[in-house]
Amino acid sequence: MSKLPARLSLIAAAIACQLLPVDTAFASERAAIERSAMERIVVTANRTPTQISDLSSTVWVIGEASIREQTDSGKGIKEMLAALVPSMDVSSQGRTNFGQNMRGRAMVVLIDGISMNTSRGISRQLDSIDPFNIARIEVLAGASALYGGGALGGAINIVTKKAAHSPDTFEAEAGFKSGFAGGDDLDYRTAFAVAGGSDALKGRFSAAWQENGQWFDGSGNEVMPDITQTGLQYTQGYDLMANMDWSLSNDTSLGALVQHYRNGSDGEHGLYMGDNFAGVTGDAALLESRKGLDADRSPATERTLLNLSLSEADFFGQTLYLQGFYRKEDLDFHPFPYVSQAKGVYNYSASAQNTAIYGLKAVLESELADSLKLTWGVDWDKESFDSDQMSFDLTAANQSGGLVMRELFSTGRYVDFSVESVAAFVQSSWDINSFLLLNGGYRYQQMENSVDDFIGFNQQVAIASGKAPGADAIQGGSTDYNVGLVNLGLVAKLSDDQQLWLSYSEGFELPDLSKYYGRGSYKADADGYLRLQNSININDTRLDGIKTDSMELGWRYMASAWQAQASAYYAESDKVIEVNSKDLTINVKDQPKRSYGLEAQLNFNISSDWLAGTNLHLVKSEVKNDASWIDETVTYASPSKATAFIAWEANEFKLRLQAEHSFSAESAYRFKTTDGLVSELESYTTLDLLGSVALPVGTLSYGIENLLDEDYSTLWGQRAVYFYSPTYGPEAMFDYHGRGRTFALSYSLGW
Repeated sequence: MSKLPARLSLIAAAIACQLLPVDTAFASERAAIERSAMERIVVTANRTPTQISDLSSTVWVIGEASIREQTDSGKGIKEMLAALVPSMDVSSQGRTNFGQNMRGRAMVVLIDGISMNTSRGISRQLDSIDPFNIARIEVLAGASALYGGGALGGAINIVTKKAAHSPDTFEAEAGFKSGFAGGDDLDYRTAFAVAGGSDALKGRFSAAWQENGQWFDGSGNEVMPDITQTGLQYTQGYDLMANMDWSLSNDTSLGALVQHYRNGSDGEHGLYMGDNFAGVTGDAALLESRKGLDADRSPATERTLLNLSLSEADFFGQTLYLQGFYRKEDLDFHPFPYVSQAKGVYNYSASAQNTAIYGLKAVLESELADSLKLTWGVDWDKESFDSDQMSFDLTAANQSGGLVMRELFSTGRYVDFSVESVAAFVQSSWDINSFLLLNGGYRYQQMENSVDDFIGFNQQVAIASGKAPGADAIQGGSTDYNVGLVNLGLVAKLSDDQQLWLSYSEGFELPDLSKYYGRGSYKADADGYLRLQNSININDTRLDGIKTDSMELGWRYMASAWQAQASAYYAESDKVIEVNSKDLTINVKDQPKRSYGLEAQLNFNISSDWLAGTNLHLVKSEVKNDASWIDETVTYASPSKATAFIAWEANEFKLRLQAEHSFSAESAYRFKTTDGLVSELESYTTLDLLGSVALPVGTLSYGIENLLDEDYSTLWGQRAVYFYSPTYGPEAMFDYHGRGRTFALSYSLGW
């Protein structure tokens, strides 16, 4: 029964052990695992169990041992994924994973097959779970026809721990991390879980707690808090989870997951912006973290997830999988100063953006012949979104440098909308002969998008502040989308250990509804009433979806001495998204975009004690300008990346030295901040030392991150400067540096 949620996941390669090159078990243990790996049942891109040798896609599987090695030594989920998955960009080290692309494009993130993505497009999918509750992570690189919208760059499925994953009845861990640069430079965490039951009924219950303090960069300066997407400094969070598995009969199994996750501001610390916001409009040196926050709204992520799954092994001769789910998330953002040249800071406010989604999935697996397998089914879900903007008393905010935030009034922030989607799919796998296998499928998806009437945000503020008696509403309405997506893959089984594949897959994305609709121009009449002159509304202006065609040639080899996987890919879309810097809304432009590159990984067992490895991602993102291709703007383009490690294990001791390098990337697109120069993402390199020692009772893990104390701007920090400065403040306000050298120590045990 413990395999049921994995079988229902929407992503390839859920392997129930550590076996792909991402993991770092050593020679004797690895040899035994790998010799049986090709014969093990896994979850594949066609949503049913199959063998690893039948996968016609690039897949990375991160097992629990590798997850614990990274996270127990101080790394977060985003940093861990960047270190272990070649095509995933380096981390922002904040709450957001915006711009942390795969193969140069956005990704979809799932927990036990349930998407964490939303139509609103907020990039907090990886701010969803504590690593203590993760059994493994499955990564499928490249555009996919199997997941509906969003999976243009790849898909990440996080598989939660179940009672059957460990023989231990109890698990516990505690640890801390610090750079010792100040009294508040301290993060700590603790977690506890209990699991057990009978063959018929098993369960696992867990609670994890994380608290972060202040961070400092490699130069010893405070890391600027992220007020755009919100950061993780001075935050507190918890993850409560319960997993239950019932064996109702020999053929029928039922599973349930309940999770409540929250991470938010400690309510005491905030960004001081100077008296009368002088740090925003004048002297950036005034910006600093301070105690004394007194806010009616502060940043937080809060999610509730429910999942029920049923497996029936003999449903009229077929295997039936059913899944029903519900997810609710409430996302609060950091208060943000809105600036004009004439007025200075004229509005100081924070948004709350809320999503609820529920749905059903039904899958049938049919064995039509010994060489032909057919999988077909239906997905249905309904999503709703609403938001508001809380504006604060400017007098109190001015006097406190933005630390005292008293609600003055609240207005709508974005249009409220709902999206209902139903999709039917069919997927087949045909063994042409003992050497060749053909995978293919088709998904047809229909979506109905409904948008409510909406008065422009600035007009709502004018009304609420008494500057206008009223305003016309931008008319809402609804529209339908119908899209068909194809995937096709051919696998050549060169040997038991080696495969070569060629694949084609289509992906689809519907851009952010809330940042497209609900915009208009107004003009005041004689009485001050704001009359709508023109608008972007759902009835007159249809938001275009973006379709991506992706091709891939790949090879993998898994043997006792070394393991490798490599693929060359090319993906092209018919449209691009442009961000309006004045109000951060979006437009969709008919302009082709392409991403192409190479991702590869090689691990080599030097001896029974030593293991070395490297991974590489070379990527190029371009848009078509007239008849020629030019580099995509650096706000969206991904830089190339390389990592390398050497690891040692002897008896109770483990040690790993790993390096990560993010290459520079340039674009001819010019921003105001560059003074007419070419825009650029700068390169940087970090070095980490991770290790552990098995004690007579439990395990002690340790780590030194950024061993050389490198001072650098994070990838999101560099992007944020181009997005927000100088319109919303000086560069220093958005240039979020990476954390300097830190030391981590944790202790874990199971019994």
